[in-house]
Amino acid sequence: MAFFDDMNDALEVYPVDNVTIEIIDVAFTGDALNVNEEGTFRVRVNNNGPLELTDVTLKVSGQNGVNVRNNGGGSPPFASEFVSALTQIPTVPGHDGSVLHTGGPWKFKAPAGAQDSRTLIKVTLDGWNANLNHILNSHSKELPAAPKGTFAAAVIIS
Repeated sequence: MAFFDDMNDALEVYPVDNVTIEIIDVAFTGDALNVNEEGTFRVRVNNNGPLELTDVTLKVSGQNGVNVRNNGGGSPPFASEFVSALTQIPTVPGHDGSVLHTGGPWKFKAPAGAQDSRTLIKVTLDGWNANLNHILNSHSKELPAAPKGTFAAAVIIS
């Protein structure tokens, strides 16, 4: 059972070793963020490992007095954190695969008081599944030592 134990251990640390999350396209009015100002941001999930990630959910947390909210008219009001919907990041391909969350940008609201520069938004992997599709289906190419069939025969003049 050592193989399965090793595979289980590798899966538990897979995101730490292979996944990065970027907060991008941050937008707000002006050159400096004002108290209580609202802004928007997007998130990109990068997968550098061989597994294909599916059903990815992200936990989006406001830090240091910031509140956040999901996009869309029916989304809840600003809160300290929320978890993204499964439909926003359905699949992240393996080996340098990258996916931008779908839908409109997420929103944030600056804290009520001025403060020095510090972390305002944190996004972490909340849940994910994986499959072996990339490993099993994306490595089919000719290899020098690949099995091959040959035919040999003498050629004569008749």
